[in-house]
Amino acid sequence: MRAPLLVVAWACAAALGSGCVLARRKVVLPSGDAPAVLLLSGALAPPMSQIARHSWFAVRGQGETEWERWEVWNHGDEQWGYVVRRKRDPLAWSLSGRPALHAVWRGARAQKAITCIRRESPRYPDRNTYIPWPGPNSNTFIDWLLRRCLLDAELPATAVGKDYRGIIGASWNAGQTGAQLETPLVGLKLGFTEGVQLHLFALTIGVDIWPPALLVPFGEGRIGFDDR
Repeated sequence: MRAPLLVVAWACAAALGSGCVLARRKVVLPSGDAPAVLLLSGALAPPMSQIARHSWFAVRGQGETEWERWEVWNHGDEQWGYVVRRKRDPLAWSLSGRPALHAVWRGARAQKAITCIRRESPRYPDRNTYIPWPGPNSNTFIDWLLRRCLLDAELPATAVGKDYRGIIGASWNAGQTGAQLETPLVGLKLGFTEGVQLHLFALTIGVDIWPPALLVPFGEGRIGFDDR
């Protein structure tokens, strides 16, 4: 496994300033009115665009024609604190660059996830608190939902706040194949597919086993193949 990773790293050396992602997943909205859930993220405005991303869910239930977005937005909402649900273009992003797609669920699995997201989001324990670093923030919310709704996906390494667990905390990984122990200063995540991650001041470095990549605290967070 080391040799392919080293080849990828050297091949992408010229792009280290912004990360390097191979076999990039194309961002396409599922057509029709079948259930679908998308996990997306977008870079913050410069200069934070190189080290921090905001993530959200886009969902469309069975027979629905409009997409709705679930995310934490730091302007707040009168009903669920910072947790907002909006009928909005799921790919709309104006801060920096285009959104990245990290996971897609369809059919019965998507409908089950939509039910869970709509039910659990108003119960998010930190819905009335927003702290950009180390959290809780928008990425803390999405990671909490991934684990709460048993959705096997990981947020990008530059989604600062995804690993916030309070002063000290432990949990299963969002990918459901390992566990992590976290503090705001240092943390460790281990998983069969997620590999090994070291978190220093909420910044991630490590190795993603599948798809193979080096995890870095800048750009899109990866040097290697696109995430699942």
